[in-house]
Amino acid sequence: MKAFSAEWASAYYEALSQNEAYKQSGAKWDLGQLALVMDEQAVLLDLHEGHCRSIRAVSAVDAQTQANFIIEGNRIIWQKVLAGELAPIMGIMSGKLKLIKGSIAKLMPFTKAAVDLVQSAQELETDF
Repeated sequence: MKAFSAEWASAYYEALSQNEAYKQSGAKWDLGQLALVMDEQAVLLDLHEGHCRSIRAVSAVDAQTQANFIIEGNRIIWQKVLAGELAPIMGIMSGKLKLIKGSIAKLMPFTKAAVDLVQSAQELETDF
């Protein structure tokens, strides 16, 4: 499946909905929607208190208006994240991923949730 496509977003939703670790690590998330942006593509995750209400493929422009938090990276960086070579929070701290909307201070308590979110995405067969 092509990364960040509608098909990929649907499979990601299914995988994340089954992730018991995320249900616990994200239990206090009440900060709104999170967008992951790669080039002009994005996926918008509607997360609330350990539950994923939806994941949709959207344009980067739509993500800008709909998400409370936006993490942006190029294709190579997202490949590294999904291969387990780069943790998302470390990617932000090192500048490889950019938090272009939202506060890093608000994300820091959710480091484990970020790992669990990525683990669900790593289960998918992803083409870049």
